[in-house]
Amino acid sequence: MHPIRFEASTTDGVHLFHYLPGDDLAVTRHWPGIWQEWPEEGTPYTEWAVNNNNMEEVAVYVGLVWQLTAGLDRYAIPTYYCDDAERFLEQKPMLVSWEYEVDAEAPTVTTRDKGFVPGCTAKPLRAEPDNAGRAGLFRLSTPRDLVSALHAVIFDASSEITVFAVAPGPKRLQRLVSALSGPTPPTLADVLEEEGVFVDLTIGSDFGYYDSITVASRADLRHRVDDLAADSARRISAYELRLDDLATVPDFLRAMPELAGVVLDVP
Repeated sequence: MHPIRFEASTTDGVHLFHYLPGDDLAVTRHWPGIWQEWPEEGTPYTEWAVNNNNMEEVAVYVGLVWQLTAGLDRYAIPTYYCDDAERFLEQKPMLVSWEYEVDAEAPTVTTRDKGFVPGCTAKPLRAEPDNAGRAGLFRLSTPRDLVSALHAVIFDASSEITVFAVAPGPKRLQRLVSALSGPTPPTLADVLEEEGVFVDLTIGSDFGYYDSITVASRADLRHRVDDLAADSARRISAYELRLDDLATVPDFLRAMPELAGVVLDVP
């Protein structure tokens, strides 16, 4: 069994759960085809953002983020690369003033979490975009949208996507946007309200950068987090046992929903 453990804490009435694997990533046996030649379309990267650096653990993260936010409307800030996210997701973002920051180089939970900081979008070389000092909030309708958001950010030394899952409806969305657009940094309690779930996914790509998942809610999600972590561990073990049966890229792609626990195009 592959342990996936979330460290729990509470601050200002908000329950926090942190997964920080360090060098001990959840998937320890990898499909050899990750390092081989792929077809032009329908690849581990195009379908799941899995590559020969950020491997099958990315699919595990996608599944965990989606399952942790089940039953709510999901909105995400792909940090810094707002314009790329707009292109990959094929939607216009809602511009907000604040985004969450996790320092992927910091080795511990307490040093990684920087809280809400001013939004920032990559600037073109010769012009200042209108949204340079803002962050882009995008609707995620299916797990494939989360993968598309990863496509916008994952090529950097580290990448971060923050998901705000809130009760369905335009009024609740407006309150979320307002909380992220005020003159001062919001708190997690501000953006969560009573029912919301916050999930930050940070992925380290270069040496010295580390993955993490941060979950926050006003409700105590301890049992739900533990159950999903244990289920992910079982899925990883089952996946690693069948690695020798995956001969082709299509075989690999058919195995990914079982590993992740979600289907890309199912809300």
